Amino acid sequence: MSLSTVTVMYDSPLLRVTDIACRHPRGGCGCERGGERTHLTMLRRSGFGYHVNGRMLIGDPTMALLYRAGDSYRISHPFEGGDECTTFEIAIEHEGEVFGRRLREHHDLQRAVSAANQFAHLQLHRWLRLGSRDPLVVEEAAAQLCESVLRQRAPAECCPQLSTSAMVLVRQVREALLADPVDSAGLDGLAARAGCSPFHLARSFRKATGFSLVDYRTQLRIALSLERLAQGQNDLSALAQDMGFSHHSHFSAAFRRRVGMTPSAVRASMRAPAMIRLGRNLIARCVGRR
Repeated sequence: MSLSTVTVMYDSPLLRVTDIACRHPRGGCGCERGGERTHLTMLRRSGFGYHVNGRMLIGDPTMALLYRAGDSYRISHPFEGGDECTTFEIAIEHEGEVFGRRLREHHDLQRAVSAANQFAHLQLHRWLRLGSRDPLVVEEAAAQLCESVLRQRAPAECCPQLSTSAMVLVRQVREALLADPVDSAGLDGLAARAGCSPFHLARSFRKATGFSLVDYRTQLRIALSLERLAQGQNDLSALAQDMGFSHHSHFSAAFRRRVGMTPSAVRASMRAPAMIRLGRNLIARCVGRR
């Protein structure tokens, strides 16, 4: 029995969008993979380890991963419950235009994902899941999303100059936060898990990821909230509590600051009638640009 469900949501000569739902239990590296088209992977839930070129990178809802055609890699599963992700493959003749120099630089394989880009990702996924296949809408939305993500900064942990011990330390803490983003552990508690001083942890984490620990945890909570809203969550007060926010207004303010919309507006936009209007509006904008 397969531990992954792979669904091609959209396929054209220009673009392929694939949904992957993994139910693999927590464990180490699987078999070697490769021979795939270049693609960008964005996580919707949880995360996995990406082992390539002698390094391990963590993919999660705040970090997208790039696979380059020709590379060999392995996947590990540091978390219980599997993960869910979306992959975007571009036709070979257009890879260079979209991915640029990243196809040549073996260390440039990860990008930070803003909450706004995660929202765009979930909107497109939701729209495809509802059955829309309009090529103009899907392909332009996917192109804009990929280009926006790839313009973001690469975390320092992708760079070979970062020490092995620092990479291990940061990875341990990221795994702890990703495993339970609503955990209210303080800096001292996280440092104890990683076996280092609190101040060393705070400095190393910021240097490696570009995030403070608080910002990273908030990004994870917002990403998880977006996924819950995309799945039909209605009770925003309960969602705020489930995500570890002290009260609804705190959640709403943090959400709007990062996504650019309130939770209630995002909830409304994810409903089927709104998704249909979104597609029509995008088509109208595209036609209007001629």
